[in-house]
Amino acid sequence: MTLAPQPQLVCEDSALSAIRRRLKTRPLLAFTLWLAVGWLPNGVSAEASTNDTSSTIVVIQNVLVDGQPRQISGRMLSSSKSPPGIAPGENTGTDRLRIPSSAERLEFRFGPNTALPTSAVRLRYQLEGYDKEWREAGGEMRLNVRFLDSATNTVSAQDFLVKGESMGWNGSVFRSRFDRRREEVQAPDRAVKMQLELFSGGSEQTVGIMVIDDLTVSVAAATNGNPETLLFSSHLSGNHDLDQPLAVPRGWMRDGSKPTTALLLRSDDYPSLHFLAVKDTDPTTWGAWRTDPNSSIAVHPHDSLILQWNEMYSIGWGGPGEAGYSYLPPGQYQFRVQAVTETGEWTGAMVSLPITVVPLFWQTPWFRSSVLVLVVGALVATVRYASWRKMRLRIKLLDQQRAFELERTRIARDIHDDLGANLTQIALLSELAQTDLDQPAQARSHLRQIFTTADAVARQLNEIVWAITPANDNLEQFVSYMSKYVQDYLRVAGIRCRLEVPESLPEYPMSSAERHDLFLAAKEALHNVVKHAHADQVWLRLKVQEGALVLVIEDNGKGFREPVGTVKTGHGLENMRNRLNHVGGTFEQQSEVGLGTNVRLVLPLKQR
Repeated sequence: MTLAPQPQLVCEDSALSAIRRRLKTRPLLAFTLWLAVGWLPNGVSAEASTNDTSSTIVVIQNVLVDGQPRQISGRMLSSSKSPPGIAPGENTGTDRLRIPSSAERLEFRFGPNTALPTSAVRLRYQLEGYDKEWREAGGEMRLNVRFLDSATNTVSAQDFLVKGESMGWNGSVFRSRFDRRREEVQAPDRAVKMQLELFSGGSEQTVGIMVIDDLTVSVAAATNGNPETLLFSSHLSGNHDLDQPLAVPRGWMRDGSKPTTALLLRSDDYPSLHFLAVKDTDPTTWGAWRTDPNSSIAVHPHDSLILQWNEMYSIGWGGPGEAGYSYLPPGQYQFRVQAVTETGEWTGAMVSLPITVVPLFWQTPWFRSSVLVLVVGALVATVRYASWRKMRLRIKLLDQQRAFELERTRIARDIHDDLGANLTQIALLSELAQTDLDQPAQARSHLRQIFTTADAVARQLNEIVWAITPANDNLEQFVSYMSKYVQDYLRVAGIRCRLEVPESLPEYPMSSAERHDLFLAAKEALHNVVKHAHADQVWLRLKVQEGALVLVIEDNGKGFREPVGTVKTGHGLENMRNRLNHVGGTFEQQSEVGLGTNVRLVLPLKQR
């Protein structure tokens, strides 16, 4: 796929290096240049006032988002062209390239401006806001070990690669220190010779410098006790190791598309010492130091060889480069590309492209704050609900304990009021009967009263046991017990009983208090019929309507001689009303003289 041409942003390079070297040696020239620039009128310098980057030597060619090119406008780009020693002049872009945070891959393509006669030597890049350090765009150098057979054919080869900068590198060869390196190789079958090569690149775009010193090759100590044997040493000292006038160390030769890339450096501290180096300043060529074929190192198959050398290097990339980033988090970034010398010193040429990775709405601060508020609110609500639920459970437990205490109190009161009084009456009648033994008629009367009272006690005990038995806590059991009690009670009184009960009843769990209070209210109504109504027939009607149990007791007795509101009664009617109110029900009574009385007891069936 052919990509549409994108706006290019470039910076200067080698010419600035020349200016920098001159400025260091000519302070007067630097001062004069500073005065000249300072007196220029505003708007004269196009480089300082516009975003015209067509004359700079570093270019950001295009940007790909998930493989698709994005348009780069000139207002997005900014450049810095000032070398060290000159007041900086920077072009600042006013727009930003906006990338959605859903993008999986962001790629930048950059390189030297090939339209200019002078291009950048070496490029580095950094995504500010993501990369902590500048990155090299690529490039590598190597020390190559090659094994030859007796016909000088290559049997095998092994590369020891280096890239980036060595640990002891400090900007230049003479400010840096060597790092010692040790590697082991084994001579293959048919190997009789070994050649060494210090090579400036695998790819021709590699630029930089690599320096080695004190390269030695030894046969490792054998298990039979034989010591390590030195086969080769590149330690260069004195003119006896140099073949004049070509200044090539004995046993070495230059090679490559540009042999002058291979250099011989002299130590400042020890002038008699020389170092092998390859310094590649041209991305289109390569060079190497190679051992002379006549000076090849003799080896034997399966020899364990130890290679040791000192090294320092600074290696980068001088051609078109690429940088890729995956799944960038939302935020503000600056993609920068700078031009440096072959040894990694900044030339002052740099371009940058501001980028904004736009967050999705759920990645925005306001959304996260809202979620945080909701989470905190939900947590507070959960805690409050848990506390409320715990409090409700505790209140329910206290209510149950209170209901239990009330039930115990009621049972104790019933036993004391009814059973206690009847048992006391039985005791008194027994004493009277014993006293009246000489009067048989009087004694029999006392015994009949004792029998009647004992029967009442038995019924009262049965009622108490029925009221506190959990198995009876339902509507069906209440209706069954109530019907049987009414029939038995009225039969003893000689009153005819008529029952009207539905064939099927809803499953409703009645509490002990509901059963007990409703039963005692009905019992009180029946007692009034037997004692006051002089009726010969009673109707008991039970029905469920409008979510309530309705119990109606009707007789054909004499009724009240006065209106209900003026009838002088005891505490029976008030007790019935209080019992129904206690369980949330209602009590109604209607009566007319000569037409009997109608008592209506209503108990709401609560949802449980």
